[in-house]
Amino acid sequence: MNEILIKNMVCDRCVLSVNNIFNNLNIDYKFISLGYYHINSLSKSTFLELKFSLIKNGFELIENANEMICSKIKSHLIQFINSENHLKVSISKLLSENLNYSYNYLSKVFSNHEKITIEKYYLKFKIEKIKEFLSYDQLSIKELAYKFDYNSVSHMSNHFKKETGLSPSVFRKKNIKREGLNHL
Repeated sequence: MNEILIKNMVCDRCVLSVNNIFNNLNIDYKFISLGYYHINSLSKSTFLELKFSLIKNGFELIENANEMICSKIKSHLIQFINSENHLKVSISKLLSENLNYSYNYLSKVFSNHEKITIEKYYLKFKIEKIKEFLSYDQLSIKELAYKFDYNSVSHMSNHFKKETGLSPSVFRKKNIKREGLNHL
């Protein structure tokens, strides 16, 4: 089996879309994790069809080694932040243990390729997840601070405001007001 990595996979719907592409092309595959698959070898024409179908659906095959490492890092960060275990382990330990490279090496590759550190990428992604929860009005701001491993509500609020220009409560109010207008 060959290992392939697919760029831009971030959720379960992405997995369904890519699985459908494989099924439509009659490609035997095994899903490993977000963006990471094992497939049997392909003919050149099937490989080109796969590349085209992925691009058509907003995905892309990753063929560069450093890009593969960055994609795996992003995939692990997404899974990490979506899990309930993110309070119990550090990002550096998670990545180095799962990718079998030193964190220094991973950090260097990621920073050079993505032009942002792993930590800053993770914090930006964390803010996006918080915005999602604020939009759905599911948890209080205090619960979100705990869920996303902030020391305090003010720590989360300061980080959120630095990234978005708004406090979490103002963001929630504006988003709820906008959602209310969309339903009229």
